[in-house]
Amino acid sequence: MTIVRTLLLLLLAASSSLYAQKTSVASATQDGVTRDATAEAPEGFELVTLEKRSSPGKLCEADVACETIFKKVNRVDDRHIAAGKSVLMPVDTGKASEYVPIPRVLADTRGEREVRVYLDSQYFGAYENGALLFWGPISSGTKSHPTWPGEFVVNYKQRHKRSIRYNNAPMPYSINYDGPYFIHQQALPGHPASHGCVRLLEDDARRLFGWVRTGDPVTVL
Repeated sequence: MTIVRTLLLLLLAASSSLYAQKTSVASATQDGVTRDATAEAPEGFELVTLEKRSSPGKLCEADVACETIFKKVNRVDDRHIAAGKSVLMPVDTGKASEYVPIPRVLADTRGEREVRVYLDSQYFGAYENGALLFWGPISSGTKSHPTWPGEFVVNYKQRHKRSIRYNNAPMPYSINYDGPYFIHQQALPGHPASHGCVRLLEDDARRLFGWVRTGDPVTVL
């Protein structure tokens, strides 16, 4: 019995050691970032959890391609990202740049040019003849100030606009599509945060503003 107990204790010790080794490999912390090697992520990315506040520039070590991809997929701007947040970190910018989180082709396109806003995933797409031309992140309305789904059209565009309702807040590259609701550049915190408008990153807002025309369909899903 003594020999059996000794063997069992040795096996338990070996198992514990092996588990500790696997855990350290699966979840390693470096430079304030915990990398989870076991979590599923799109090709070219890894899922990480931030141990301290950071920014796309710091995380990407000033790699412009990495920063651009990081902001798009995580739906954030250049502001600091809170500690404890899990994000997709580009580890292969070539493969990561091919990632597209929305449909590449529309079977039910509404026109030659169409803007589609995907509320669930918090992305938008600009389509030409049903094929995706470019896409980016959004921040839509909160639960108390929702962005309403529906089929709309571009009513007018205004390059320099300020909010009439909310403390004269800047709304650059504004595209009106429904009453008081606009698509425009503003802060992107990674979640719905607006009063009902659709917020975009500055580069996306500028590009969409120059591309879309009055009368083009806007579909909010």
